[in-house]
Amino acid sequence: MRAPLRPTPEQLAPLSTLERVAFKIADTMARPELTFISAAQNSLVVGALIYACGSRRFNVVGLENVARLGKKDSVLLVSNHRSFFDFFSISAILYWRTKLRRRIFFPTRSTFFYDHPLGPAVNMLMSSMRMFPPVMRDRSKRAFNNYMVARCIDELNRDDIGTIVGIHPEGTRNKGDDPYTLLKAHPGVGRVAIGATRAKVIPVFVLGMGQSITGELKANWLAPGEHPIDMYFGEPIDFSDLAPRANMLSAQVAATDRCLAAIRALGERQRRDAAARAARPVTDEPAPAREGEPSKMNGRAERPARVPHVDVG
Repeated sequence: MRAPLRPTPEQLAPLSTLERVAFKIADTMARPELTFISAAQNSLVVGALIYACGSRRFNVVGLENVARLGKKDSVLLVSNHRSFFDFFSISAILYWRTKLRRRIFFPTRSTFFYDHPLGPAVNMLMSSMRMFPPVMRDRSKRAFNNYMVARCIDELNRDDIGTIVGIHPEGTRNKGDDPYTLLKAHPGVGRVAIGATRAKVIPVFVLGMGQSITGELKANWLAPGEHPIDMYFGEPIDFSDLAPRANMLSAQVAATDRCLAAIRALGERQRRDAAARAARPVTDEPAPAREGEPSKMNGRAERPARVPHVDVG
């Protein structure tokens, strides 16, 4: 197997010692021959957690768009972001119900996972260092972020092994009251989407998973029908018309907007399906709370947030 793309000394120079060490550990764990370790750990640890929190609640639509793919296929998933557990839930469904290779990366902001002494340990425990590659927030480290984008493209374009990369175009968790209004995305997402010519770019809209593990456990085992986790997979997005202008910012912005539009369309489909399921009319505004009741979103009381984000701008 060929070696992965390496960062240049100039790209590594601005990183702190801790960031370099954390990157080195994650980079080592990203080697294809070690995929079995992360696959086993994620199945046992995260898989068990997601099963306990959502196994009776999942309502998956459009899975055929990825289920038809095999172990040598690469996929770029672009999804909305409401909960820390969004991509963990998506990866669990892919593990359980598709034949895709279990080599999955979720680029994440370096905050905590790469710049805090406990970050790498949590990253290892939660994902076997698959929250990788890191996205640096400090503007002085933008050169490394250029490497991060190039690394994602390089991994997706490998012809010797299938890889899944999951990105939240919004860049951070959307905490707004309306789950169907998406945040502004970053053009770096478009750079990856256009550049990953070998990968299928699949939009995903997921809604229903909260932030509290205790709350999700209760919902799953006590009232799963009242608290569904809807997960909608769309058809692959075509960027072939933008490929000749891949290095132009205008094309990257257009590709990013196309990703958001596809996610938004899935969200609208889910909204209408949820309305039909609840036998209520579709409206553009959330139903107002009754006097004395907390406001509700997605069929349950909104709980206060009690961490992976992607910013590839």
